[in-house]
Amino acid sequence: MASSSQTQLPSTEEQFDDENFKPHLEELEKAKTDQELDEKLSGMSKIGLSISGWMKYVFNRDTSREEFNAVWLTIDEYIASAEAGLQAAWRVVASPNWRVEKKGSKGDIVESTQTQRFGKVYRFTGIVDCPAKFLYEEFKNNITRLPEWNPTILKSDLIKQIADGIDLSYQVTAGGGRGIIAPRDFVILRRCAPVDSEGQVIPEGQADPHCYMCSGTSVDVPGYPPHRDMVRGHNKVGCWCLKPTMVKTSSGKLEEKTVFQWLMCCDLKGKIPQFVLDTAFATVMLDYIVHVRKHVADAKAKGLVK
Repeated sequence: MASSSQTQLPSTEEQFDDENFKPHLEELEKAKTDQELDEKLSGMSKIGLSISGWMKYVFNRDTSREEFNAVWLTIDEYIASAEAGLQAAWRVVASPNWRVEKKGSKGDIVESTQTQRFGKVYRFTGIVDCPAKFLYEEFKNNITRLPEWNPTILKSDLIKQIADGIDLSYQVTAGGGRGIIAPRDFVILRRCAPVDSEGQVIPEGQADPHCYMCSGTSVDVPGYPPHRDMVRGHNKVGCWCLKPTMVKTSSGKLEEKTVFQWLMCCDLKGKIPQFVLDTAFATVMLDYIVHVRKHVADAKAKGLVK
């Protein structure tokens, strides 16, 4: 039997009170490392405070749902919006003044910056052992196959091909934050293209690009309303930026590899504190690159990487 000094979580959803849990969230925010956060959560559990249960309820509750009135845009409107999304992503991913959030193995790093337009944005940077064009073609042409090799993506469907390098897709991402953040779904307008050092699109095959980009922003599309049992996320700005780089191997041979950058700025809805988002986004990014590298290694073993 629990003692009278224990703090118990209310038994019904109606009894959840944000104010009652605010002091405990403030305590968790003091954690400087993942280990310290786990220790604080464990300590709360020992006194009967199911903070994780409360988090799951509050973090996965979208109270901002609006009536769904999506309409199809014209081809020209989709193209213009996609181009604008790519340019917005380029300006952010190439901007200076990033702050380190977390470091991983093999020199991987997750950084963040505060923007006036989008708020806090995250950027992953790491090296992948393959030519940039291989990864670009995988992301551009095989989006529906992402869940086959990347468990952070539960579903990836092509809704409509708008033009070469421009499409609409539907994706469901896996949860994060130690299971506290539930899966989200997204409807994304993508733009995939090689770009020069100023971020301007160049015709494929006509010049060596500075990098390859696949950008994505959220849109509403008829036939894809938000699900009742899933929170619809909103991708404000984002991209994969794949830059070719030549690296000298231990044998002295020059090989092309990819500087892989992932820009992410998502509104996951729900009342999620910033420190939880920082941990969740950094973890997802560092997990994601593991699957990318494994996919490349498997493709190399099959002779698919040129």
